[in-house]
Amino acid sequence: MNFTFTKAERLCSKTAIDDLFANGKSKTQFPFKLLYKPTEVESPSPVRVMFVVPKKKHKRANKRNSIKRRMREVYRLNKHKLYEALKAQKLDLMFICLSNEELEYAVIEKSMLQLMEAMGKQEFIQKNNDLQ
Repeated sequence: MNFTFTKAERLCSKTAIDDLFANGKSKTQFPFKLLYKPTEVESPSPVRVMFVVPKKKHKRANKRNSIKRRMREVYRLNKHKLYEALKAQKLDLMFICLSNEELEYAVIEKSMLQLMEAMGKQEFIQKNNDLQ
């Protein structure tokens, strides 16, 4: 398994981000909110993802960057589980931090893994229901 986080896996397109906010569904597992939407965009990666830490919650850029760095690390090390659960389905994801405090790695890992497991199960179930 490749444990990198490449440019192709990042959600960068302004139109895709706007579409995700407008038409995406969400799940919340404090301290994170996950916005997700199936996509048809051709990409070498099955999932495109972005990480958001609002300036309203964390004023200092170094705190925001620290939290985003930890979020990316958790995703990078555990994305293969999500890829296996999704099979060939393609998704756009956005993880948004809701907490006012600076988060420890263990807290970030626990809630992001729960969100990713729920995503894998839900999307897999929806795909099976569509086939029947």
